[in-house]
Amino acid sequence: MLIIDWIRHTSLQIDGSYSYGQTDVQVSDNFEVEAAAVKDQLDGIGYDAIYTSPLSRAKKLAHYCGYTDAIEDPRIKEIFLGEWEMKKWADIIMYDNLDDWFANFHNLTAPGGENLQNLLDRVKEFIQDARLKRHSRIAVFCHGGVINCARYMNSEISKALIFREVPMYGSINTIKYSYLDQHDRVKRDI
Repeated sequence: MLIIDWIRHTSLQIDGSYSYGQTDVQVSDNFEVEAAAVKDQLDGIGYDAIYTSPLSRAKKLAHYCGYTDAIEDPRIKEIFLGEWEMKKWADIIMYDNLDDWFANFHNLTAPGGENLQNLLDRVKEFIQDARLKRHSRIAVFCHGGVINCARYMNSEISKALIFREVPMYGSINTIKYSYLDQHDRVKRDI
């Protein structure tokens, strides 16, 4: 059995009124306090592998927790919101029809960006690869959307809640998976 600890980055310099997606925003001034709390929770857990999103907010937390050799994997970056990146949601609402997007965000893309299905596909591929490697336990430093995709695939939340009930900053979500054999990858979903 594989255990994955999905670890969300700490709080950021900007608030939730902005659409930031894959923009490489900086962590908040509370970083050291929040990161120390995460490090304390991880203390004593042995990992076979450590992965991190290439975005600095995830890498910085992995490094603070002592994992300077964490493997960067672009599949665990947050959803890419294209032209909406670093715009205020209020401004996006004024110029784009967000009602359509929110009603069908799993299929519709932000202009020049990704849709939820693209993110789900990336996360699914990452999980399948991890299940093939037969590690006992791994840590993944990443983002709220990525974690909720993993939770959705584990039937912990509905698809409609992936962007509405985002895990708290610095939280750890642990999910257990059965291993996959190489031939299972082609035949089975998660």
